[in-house]
Amino acid sequence: MNIFALEGHKVVCTTFDAGYEVDQRVAKKYLEIGKIYAVHYTEVSGWSTEVHLEGFPPDVSFNSVFFEDIEEQSEEDDEQHPDYQYYN
Repeated sequence: MNIFALEGHKVVCTTFDAGYEVDQRVAKKYLEIGKIYAVHYTEVSGWSTEVHLEGFPPDVSFNSVFFEDIEEQSEEDDEQHPDYQYYN
């Protein structure tokens, strides 16, 4: 998925066979394969990106490796993400 996804960007959960074991446990507890979710915000770091989804508690986040984009976000929109300047 696009790690610079803005609020409302649609993603679909495609796998649980990625990321660290702790990431997989959280994903299996809260997500469904094939279900579409809306991004609330992402936190980009050098090693991974945490995805916060709309409708989930604020303390629950997911590794970006579990998702694929439903539609492409433009690079102009990517540039609006607060972490974009640090990773490009």
